Amino acid sequence: MTEWQLWSLTMLALALAVWLLMRSARRQTEQAVGGDVPKRRRRALTPRETLVEWLYDYLVSAGLSVTPRAVAIGGGVLVMLVMLALALAGSRFGPLLVAGGLLLANALLRLRAARLRETSRSQLAPFMESVMRELGSGKNLEVAFRQAARRVPAPLGDALQRILIRRDLGLELHDGLVREAQLLKLFELQLLATTVQISQVHGGSLRDMLASFVAMLHLQERGRRELSAMTGETRVTALILGGLPILMAAYMYFFNYEFMRPMLESSGGQVALAVAAAMQVAGAVALWRMLKSV
Repeated sequence: MTEWQLWSLTMLALALAVWLLMRSARRQTEQAVGGDVPKRRRRALTPRETLVEWLYDYLVSAGLSVTPRAVAIGGGVLVMLVMLALALAGSRFGPLLVAGGLLLANALLRLRAARLRETSRSQLAPFMESVMRELGSGKNLEVAFRQAARRVPAPLGDALQRILIRRDLGLELHDGLVREAQLLKLFELQLLATTVQISQVHGGSLRDMLASFVAMLHLQERGRRELSAMTGETRVTALILGGLPILMAAYMYFFNYEFMRPMLESSGGQVALAVAAAMQVAGAVALWRMLKSV
C-alpha cells in the first residue's frame, strides 16, 4: 500500500468520523429543543460542539448561507478534491498544492467576513435609531426589536434574524446578541447586549441608554473615517512593498529567463528562492499586523 493510499483511507475515516459527530449532535439538539421544532431550527444553542458546527459558524460569519448537511456534503467533496490533487500532483507538489489551496480559501473567506463586519457595523446605528422610534411609540423592547429587524437589509438583517430564531428557541435576547457578537466578531453587539441586560436587570431608561449607544456608534464611525484618511499613505506603501518583489520576479522569469536559470535549476538556488519566498510572506504578515495595530 502506497503512502497516498494511506492518505486516502485516513481522509475517508476522518469524513466518516465527522458524519457520525454530526448525527450525534443532531440527536442531542432534537432531544434538547423537542421534536416539534422545524428542521432548520434544530440547532444547538451552544456553538462549536463538533467540527461541522465549527465549519458552519465559520461559513456563516463569512456570509455564506449553508446548513449542517451542506457543510457535511461540502466536506466530502473537499476530501475527494484533496485526494485527487495528491494523486495527480505527486508526493512532491501535492501537499504544497493542497496547503496553498486551503490557505487561499481561508484568506478569501476571512476577507469577505471582514467586509461584511464593516457593513454590519455601519448598519447598526440606523437600526438602533429605528428601535428607539418603536420604543417611543409605546412598544416593549422585544416587539420593537422584531419590527425594526424586518426593515434591515443584509448582512446585519441576516444576523438579526438569527438572533430572533434563537429567541424563539428560548434564548434570552441579550444572550442571542452575545452569541452573534462572538460569531461575527462584532463587539458593538456585545455592548448592546450589556445595555439590554442592564436595563432588564437593574431598570432605568432604555431609550436614554440606547441614545448614548447610538451616539457612541456615530463617534466611532467618524473616528474610523478620519483614521482611514490619515493612514492611506501607509496602506499604499505596504501594498507597494509587498507586491514589488513578486512583480520583479515575475518580470525576470518571463522576459529574462536565462538570468534566473541558475537559481531555478541548482539546489542552492532553489534553497535561496525558498528562503526568499518565506521572508516575503513573513514581511507581508508583519506589514499587515502593523496596519491592523494602528
